[in-house]
Amino acid sequence: MAIYLEGLLWYLFLLDCLVYNIMCWSKGKWHHQETHWLSDYFPLHRFWGLFYLFLVLWTGFALYRMQLIVFW
Repeated sequence: MAIYLEGLLWYLFLLDCLVYNIMCWSKGKWHHQETHWLSDYFPLHRFWGLFYLFLVLWTGFALYRMQLIVFW
């Protein structure tokens, strides 16, 4: 099985998306951050977390259909 750059980048985005959503849904319990680690322009908000998750999963589904990523 070949490893493609698109697949590797998608897995990194998926990891970032999961961390972002965990930070959104646990705000105030485990931490008091108000923004994403990347920039102050990305506030921690549940709606944007779900929207980000939707976009990442949609992109992953497209890459899966093109057979650029696989799930074992």
